[in-house]
Amino acid sequence: MDGYYEHFRDVDKWPSCWKSENNTCFPHFHSCVEITYVLEGKIDFILNGRGGTAGPRQVIAAPSYTVHCFSTPESSRSIVLTIPLDYVPSFRKLIERRTFSSLVWTDDEPESELLHGMEMLARLCSVDCRKPPELLTKGYLYTVLGILTERLGLSENREGTDAFLARDILQYLDTHYRFDVTLETLAARFGYSKSRFSHLFHAYFGCGIPEYVNTLRCRSAALLLTQESASLTSAAMNSGFESMRTFYRCFKKSFGISPSEYLQAKRGEEHADMLHNPFFLSGGSPDAPPDGGDE
Repeated sequence: MDGYYEHFRDVDKWPSCWKSENNTCFPHFHSCVEITYVLEGKIDFILNGRGGTAGPRQVIAAPSYTVHCFSTPESSRSIVLTIPLDYVPSFRKLIERRTFSSLVWTDDEPESELLHGMEMLARLCSVDCRKPPELLTKGYLYTVLGILTERLGLSENREGTDAFLARDILQYLDTHYRFDVTLETLAARFGYSKSRFSHLFHAYFGCGIPEYVNTLRCRSAALLLTQESASLTSAAMNSGFESMRTFYRCFKKSFGISPSEYLQAKRGEEHADMLHNPFFLSGGSPDAPPDGGDE
C-alpha cells in the first residue's frame, strides 16, 4: 500500500507530534492514527474522498489506513500527532474492527485537556527526541485518545470499496510514477472510462493526475539530490521527467523554490515539516494541473 503509503510511519516505533505552519500534504495513508488540532486559520481536508474545512479549535481524526490530504487556503497553525497502534495496545484492541463515528470535532472546552495533551506531546515527541519517555508519553496519548473516543464515538468499520480503490490507485502510482502514466493507462488499469476515472481521482485526492504524478517525481528527485548527491539532470531523468524545463517548473511549484535553491537549503538542517511531511508543499491550487510536459 503506497502512493504515497508512508513507509517510515509504519516502521517507526515511536509516536510523532509537531507544530505545523500552513499544513499541506498530498494524499497518503499509513497504519498510524493521525490527529490534527487546528490552532489558527483554516485547513481544507479530504478523508477517503470526503472533504471539508476545519477552523480554530477543531480536530481532524484520520484513522488507520484512511487516505487523507490537507491544504491551507491562506494560513494556518496546527499540531499534528501520529500514533503507531502497537505503541498503545489497549486502544488498538478497543478499535479492532471499529473506527471513529465522526472524523471532525470542535473542542469548545475553555480549559482544554485535549489541547494540553497535544502541546505536551509536541514537546515530548519532538524531532530531536526520537525515543520519548515512555510512561509520560503513553499517559498523554491515552488521555488524547480517550477524549477523542468519547467525543467522536466508535462504530463498526464498514469501509466501502471506494477506500480500497483509492489505496490501490496510490499504491500503483507509487511504483509506476517513473514511467509514462496517463489518464488513459490508469483508467484502463482500473476498469473505468476516462471521464469516470478522472472524476474519481479528483474526488479522492483533490488534484489532477498530472499534478500528483509530477509531485511524486519531484519528491523522488529531491531525495536523490540530497541523499545521493545526484546531479540535477540525473535526478530529474531517474525520477521520470523527460525534459528539464518541465522538471524545473514542477519542482518550483511543489516546493516553492528551484532545485538549486532546494539543494542549498536542504543540505543543511531540514525543516521540521519536511521531516514529517515529505510531500510538504508551499502553495498553489491543487486543482490546477501543470500544462504541457510530463502528463
